[in-house]
Amino acid sequence: MNKRRLIKASLWTTALSPFFFASCVDDSYDLTKDIDMTITVGGDLSIPGSGTEEFTLEEIMDLEDNSVVKADAQGNYALNKADTTETDVEIDPVHINAPASNPTTTTLYFNTPAATSEEVEAQVNDVTTDFLFSKDDVTTDIVSLTSTDVDFTAYLTLSFSQTSQNVEVITLKKGFSIEMELEGQTQPNGFVFELDNTGNYGIKEGEDQTIEFLQDQEIRKGMTLKIPVYFKRIQNFPDGQGIYEPGHFKLQTHVIANGTATTPGIPAGNIQVDLITDTEVPDITLQSVTGIVDPKIDINVDPITVEGVPDFLKDDVNLDLTNPYIKLRLENGSPADVNLKARMTWTKDGVFNEGFQIGTDLGSTPTDQTITLAGSATSEYYLSRINMENLPAGAKNIVLGDNLYELIRTIPDEIKLTDVEAKALQHDTEVELGNDGAYYEVNTIYELNAPLQFGNELNIVYKDTINDWGGDLEDITIKKAIVEMDALNGIPLNFKLNAQAIDRNGNVYPNVTVNPVKNTIAPGLKLTGENGETATESPIQLEIVCESGDMKDLDGLIVNFTADMEGVNQNATLNKGMTLKLSNIRIRIKDGVTVDLN
Repeated sequence: MNKRRLIKASLWTTALSPFFFASCVDDSYDLTKDIDMTITVGGDLSIPGSGTEEFTLEEIMDLEDNSVVKADAQGNYALNKADTTETDVEIDPVHINAPASNPTTTTLYFNTPAATSEEVEAQVNDVTTDFLFSKDDVTTDIVSLTSTDVDFTAYLTLSFSQTSQNVEVITLKKGFSIEMELEGQTQPNGFVFELDNTGNYGIKEGEDQTIEFLQDQEIRKGMTLKIPVYFKRIQNFPDGQGIYEPGHFKLQTHVIANGTATTPGIPAGNIQVDLITDTEVPDITLQSVTGIVDPKIDINVDPITVEGVPDFLKDDVNLDLTNPYIKLRLENGSPADVNLKARMTWTKDGVFNEGFQIGTDLGSTPTDQTITLAGSATSEYYLSRINMENLPAGAKNIVLGDNLYELIRTIPDEIKLTDVEAKALQHDTEVELGNDGAYYEVNTIYELNAPLQFGNELNIVYKDTINDWGGDLEDITIKKAIVEMDALNGIPLNFKLNAQAIDRNGNVYPNVTVNPVKNTIAPGLKLTGENGETATESPIQLEIVCESGDMKDLDGLIVNFTADMEGVNQNATLNKGMTLKLSNIRIRIKDGVTVDLN
């Protein structure tokens, strides 16, 4: 209010002082009646200037807590949004029921031409018994087996029955052997097993699948000799054994006995004894497997919702960001190496964009675009517009080029990984199963990170309002005015300032044009200090012209800042400490004014 009275007083004095000096006063006149107190003053007049406070980019942005734009520890701004998806990977256990007993009976002939009190020998040659494990509904997550760890005890049993005369005992002599082999075996050492440490039996030197008697072992009539064998591993499966096709398991084993059996002194003639060999095998569980696995890995990644975008990054904005990137952090709890392929899609204003593929087709030859989740490890991939340097140790860079540019050029409302395919690589992997099977987690953490560091195609539009001029102008009828100000810019962007005139209700003033005379704001080069002492200063001049009527209700301007990167250092990143200030704002009235002093 004081400023307006000063302006009136100045205009009144300028226009009417000659009248006061040249005339006499007649007290009979009432100057408040029947006299039009409206006067017109020619020439250019100025209204004293003002300015805005210096405000930081942090204040300009006024970010919400959930904003996609975030400042790092150094204050540098970036579009940043992340999400995590957890995927369970399971492989069912493999339990196989015990095979039925399959004893083998072999007749031993103890012959002597005369009665004797000495031992009489009979040879045991390749006496074979079998046991067969078979299951036809094994999990198809295991494609093939190279080896499997097991933990079960089988008993090799030997007994006899008499077919002629009375024999109380037979003895299997030291060096007697029992060999176990897989049917069709072409490689040695199909079984890894242990024996009791009693000194009675041992594993034959150089023949790891053969049990050798270290002492004579008696078998008495009606009794059974049981040899415990502790199986630890089955390996080197021949064709047709193990998981020979998805869902089907077979383990057929031959148990072959060789050696010498004796009986004590006998009368002359032949004595026949039936040697009975068998195996007692329990149900077994594959504790761990080494082979090709193909578990079902369903990765359903939740979309990234982009929220809290500042006004100046919305609408008619073309973000030509220098090198935005998406960081994929893949935490693979399973031991299997897994290839990943997906589509990166996005939605903007309800319009879906089918986006682009990341990763390579599963089963294809790996390239520099291939995404692999290393088994039992964390893998990091940086999907960027251009090549990135100084990545964290072990991280890999995949250059997406303009695909990523298109995604971020206008900030989408939602980003989503769709059509996610994950498949274990077809090479041997060791998987712990145990009694309950295997359970793993695969975590997919993907993060959009786009430092606000711009390229040549940048186009940002930001609007603000300068108002409350009505108090100074309410009694002045104006046809033309010049608005001048100084812009102190510490932000590394070129700005062009255009404006629209508004009335006291905040509406765009009809029939009023704001013509830019000088409207370019040069970019700041670095962070500004107090009072903008290191900012770039640019003069701004706008011409306000009333095409018809008057601008008596003029109250201010809507100013539009359009930013670009022409001639700007593209390595500069927007920082929350950067500042912009409009100072010394002043209105210069052209071609005279009409002042209402009524």
